[in-house]
Amino acid sequence: MDYETLVKRLGFCAGAEQTLLQTKAPADPQAVQALCGADAEEAEKALRAALAPDEDGMKMLSCMLRAALHTRALYREKGIPEDIFWATAGFLPRFVNAHAALHGAPAFAWGWWFWRQLSLREFRIGALEYERTEQGGKPAVSLHIPAGADLSVPSLRASLRGAREFFAAFFPAFAGAEMVCSSWMLSPALPALLPPSSNVLAFGRLFTVTKWDEESDACLDWIFPRRDMPLEALAEDTSLQRAAKAFLRGGGKIGRADGVLTREP
Repeated sequence: MDYETLVKRLGFCAGAEQTLLQTKAPADPQAVQALCGADAEEAEKALRAALAPDEDGMKMLSCMLRAALHTRALYREKGIPEDIFWATAGFLPRFVNAHAALHGAPAFAWGWWFWRQLSLREFRIGALEYERTEQGGKPAVSLHIPAGADLSVPSLRASLRGAREFFAAFFPAFAGAEMVCSSWMLSPALPALLPPSSNVLAFGRLFTVTKWDEESDACLDWIFPRRDMPLEALAEDTSLQRAAKAFLRGGGKIGRADGVLTREP
């Protein structure tokens, strides 16, 4: 598979696809491939500095797509199923297309995160994304919730089962590792904003909260999703947006919370 085929298959919006196909390789191939290695985080920082100025992030995105070709080869070497590669790489068009829909032009601001997927640290398995990390010096798996994820009980059950099977097969050091999450969805404030039948509340109940950062404004990125406008101008298109906006307007705090998975869906 070549770069052009990868770009077209991932499903970027028209403006992003055109930009990416017209972007020549903006960095040395070795610097790009380093995004897939053990020092991927430092490689991303060095590449970001080398690519500057890159206001819309599209040069970095082009580099990361080229790196993803090498990541795909690593998947094949380890025997990781192809569908997990495509689901994981779907992170890129999801954010780029969402930015284009909100702001009228594509941009990529997540290079600081995507080295995790390129270096086989994070994978999307079913509804959720799972990142190999550590807690207290021990292997742990951090759960991330993609926008639009199906949080119904059958979906969560299938995703968690698939993740446990995945790590046992391909990263045995993480088989049975503690699963953790840091998200606004775990906020203790949410029961006052959502109906008892809410899938978001059901997801949060799977975790035992260990820390609540009430001052975090992370919810703005995911509920509305805007942080570049005053509170009064935030959207009220959904019941959650209306409830959250009223709650925040009244001085309430949603924040974000850390938790450990202690229950099964």
